[in-house]
Amino acid sequence: MTTHGGEAANGPDGTGGTGGTGGQSEYSGSGVSADELRVQFQAQGRPGVVESRQRDATRARWTYAALAGLVAVVCLVLIAVRLGRGDAVGAWAALYAVGVALSGWGFVLARIGRTRWAMAVTCIGAALAGLGDSPAFH
Repeated sequence: MTTHGGEAANGPDGTGGTGGTGGQSEYSGSGVSADELRVQFQAQGRPGVVESRQRDATRARWTYAALAGLVAVVCLVLIAVRLGRGDAVGAWAALYAVGVALSGWGFVLARIGRTRWAMAVTCIGAALAGLGDSPAFH
């Protein structure tokens, strides 16, 4: 760094000039150049973001697995209730059974991390079970 007259001025460390960096400041408070700090910062990962995404993915897997398990249990309970009332086995039982099977598969898919497929399969299973509960099958 030079003054108006072309004389070298004192740098932050008390020496004259910049040490040949071509106008870039070398002072960062710890003796490390700004370029080195920039490289270290860019090489540094973002562990907070990664941990947050992992936590969100785990929460989604557990949520979809719980939802699929709940649908499967409800379908099983409805089968037991309707059979306990003395309803004749028919299409409703098959629809409930398909609902149980699809919800069980949704549970498995959620546990292995395929949450979108798990949600789709669970919704189809719940819809079929709802169809089996319609008045047409009573």
